[in-house]
Amino acid sequence: MPLDQPDENDPTNDPDYYRGELDDEGHYKLPTDQTMPLGDHLDELRGRIIKMLIGIVLALVVTIIFGFEIIGWLAQPLLHVQGMLGISAQPIQTDPTAGFTSVYLRVVLIAAVILAAPWLIWQAWQFIVVGLYEHEKKAVHILAPFSTIMTALAVMFTYYILLPVSLAFFINFVTLYPEYKIDSEPTAVTKLVLKPYENTERFGRPEGFVYDTAPLNLPTLKNPPKAPIEGDIWVNAKRDRIEVFTAGKIRVVDQRSTNLITPLPAMNEYIKFATFMMLGSVVAFQLPVVMLVLGWTQLFDPRGIQSIRKYALFVCFALGALLTPADPLSMLVLAIPLYLLFEFGLLLMKWTFKQEEMPTDL
Repeated sequence: MPLDQPDENDPTNDPDYYRGELDDEGHYKLPTDQTMPLGDHLDELRGRIIKMLIGIVLALVVTIIFGFEIIGWLAQPLLHVQGMLGISAQPIQTDPTAGFTSVYLRVVLIAAVILAAPWLIWQAWQFIVVGLYEHEKKAVHILAPFSTIMTALAVMFTYYILLPVSLAFFINFVTLYPEYKIDSEPTAVTKLVLKPYENTERFGRPEGFVYDTAPLNLPTLKNPPKAPIEGDIWVNAKRDRIEVFTAGKIRVVDQRSTNLITPLPAMNEYIKFATFMMLGSVVAFQLPVVMLVLGWTQLFDPRGIQSIRKYALFVCFALGALLTPADPLSMLVLAIPLYLLFEFGLLLMKWTFKQEEMPTDL
């Protein structure tokens, strides 16, 4: 074919072929990464990373100021579940350093990342957008607010639904253990082995000891007294616990169940459990955002995504099992919303994707 004749198979010869928008001089606006050198790309990437870190630091300042309030808010699902099951609703802490390292520091760092998530996504998009056409860049106007909404929905979903369901399953399961008791006397061999460790003074009573004939009956109150005095003790019927007023404060008397296992969650373990689930939900809830961008930029055809719907259902259940503890109820609680988010994202892709008309004269 002569060089001066146009190629009939070249799609750019079609007058309806979309080349992008025109600039002020009448030229088509092409992706800028066709002319940007690699060094400029690296400089742009470094600048975006610095801005991301600045955003995280600013968010960290906010979360440090409100750190204890965030921890108290995050502990409410655990306290509510324990209270509903009649269990002492006060987490314990055995590691002397965990209160700062595993609880406070972990919470403020993860909260800062979640708080800065829309800013991080915006900066990542600003780095990618330099290689897109002008009509593709318009997606940024809805990307950041949409991502912010999905992040907030993920946090609320985890806090009000996923955490209570998981905690109720695991803590209630512990209450199913039988009561601890010694069914029989130790064997003669066991008695012989334990004889050197026997302490009769610890459990013995002096000669002539007179036992009480009636148990102590504590007053049962619906609410704590308004003006208690030093040494007052009562049963708080509303919270199902024994309280005593001492040293100017109302304190809770430690109570253990008669079951073989008493659930006493450590605060650092609960925070690790809760933050893992919350971060996983935040990432998973960005699925419609990603699918919207893929449809807007024409990178994927929604018809191709729709054809793998059954595999998407499997992936949602796999993510539900990966991002939640090993109980089937929590997996279902997360997997079903994930699949609904996939279907929602597919609708967004169909709404934004521009399908090319197939020629009829083949």
